[in-house]
Amino acid sequence: MKQLFKHPLFICGFSFLFLLFLASVIHAIFFNGVVPETPYLYEDGVIAKKAPFSPLEVPPLGTEQTGKQLIFMLLQGAKFTIGIAVVVAAFRMLFSSIIGLCFADFLSKFNKWITGLVNGFYYIPIALICFVLLNDILVIHGYADESPYTFFQRSVFEFAVLTVVALPTTSLLIGNQIRQVYNQEFITAARLLGGRRWHVLKRHVLPHMWPRLIIQFVQEIVQVLVLLIHLGFFRLLFGGTLKIESGSDTIPDIFISLSSEWSGLIGNAFRSLENYPWLFLSPIIAFMLTILAFNLIVKGMENVFFGNYPKRKHKSSKQTKDKSLQENISFEFIHEK
Repeated sequence: MKQLFKHPLFICGFSFLFLLFLASVIHAIFFNGVVPETPYLYEDGVIAKKAPFSPLEVPPLGTEQTGKQLIFMLLQGAKFTIGIAVVVAAFRMLFSSIIGLCFADFLSKFNKWITGLVNGFYYIPIALICFVLLNDILVIHGYADESPYTFFQRSVFEFAVLTVVALPTTSLLIGNQIRQVYNQEFITAARLLGGRRWHVLKRHVLPHMWPRLIIQFVQEIVQVLVLLIHLGFFRLLFGGTLKIESGSDTIPDIFISLSSEWSGLIGNAFRSLENYPWLFLSPIIAFMLTILAFNLIVKGMENVFFGNYPKRKHKSSKQTKDKSLQENISFEFIHEK
C-alpha cells in the first residue's frame, strides 16, 4: 500500500476524488447543502434577464432554469453520485466473488455450458434492461402524484437492479481468474502435500486474487457511473424522478432527481442542449473527470500490484565508495614482461 501512495497516477486520481467528496460533505454539514439561486439579473434596479444564465453571465458554470447555480448543484450531488457508485460496486463484487468462486471450484465441469450462456449477456445493453425494470417505479408525475413506493423502497429496488444486471458477466470474469490460479503448479503442489480446499483457498488463492479483486472493484465503480449517465438520458434518476409537465410544446418538461445525484442534471438538460448547452456539458464534464480519476487509480494499481512500476535503484554507499576509489587510483607499470 505504501507504493500506491508514491505512484503519481494513483495520487492524482485519489486526491481529486478525496477533495471532491470532502468538499461535498463540508458543503452539506457546514452550509446545510444550500444552493445559491440567481433567478434574475438586474440593470439599474430593473429585471433585465431571467434564468437560465450562461457561465459568462453567472460564473463559473452558470445556472439552470430556476436560477440555481450549477457549481453548487454539482458539489451537492458529488457525495451521492460517488457514494451510490461505490456501494453498488461493492455489492456487485461481494456477490460476484461468491458466485465466481462456486463457478471455478464446484461447477468447473460445467464451464463450457455456463460460459456459453453468460456470453449472451455481453450483447444485451444493461441500460435497456434497467429501463424496462425501473421505468414504472422511479417516475413520479408531479408533486401531487401519490406513488405506491417510498423513497427508501425505490432506492433499495434500484440498488438491487443495478447490482443484479452485472452479476452474470462479473461472476464469469472472476470465476475465470480464480480458475487460472487453481491451474497454477504451486496449487497442484499444495494439494499433493495434503492441503485441503479451505487451506488452499485461504493461503494460496486469495492472496493472488486480492489485487485483481481490488482493481475489478474500482472498474465496477466506473461502470456504475457510466450506467448512471445512460439512465440519465432515459430520465431514470436514482431514488426517483419527479416529472413536472410544463403543459406547453415549446417549454420542455422538468425532471428533478430526488437524491440530487448528477444524472438528474443530465436528464433535465438533455432537451435543452441546443438552447442552453452549459446545462448539459457541466454534469457530463463532472462525470468525465470523476471517471478519469478512477481510471488513474486503476492504472496506478496495475503498475504497483503487477510490477510494472519501475523502482528506483539506490546504490549502496559501499559500492559508491569503491567506485570512487577505483576512479582516483592510477596505475603505472614499472617492469615490462
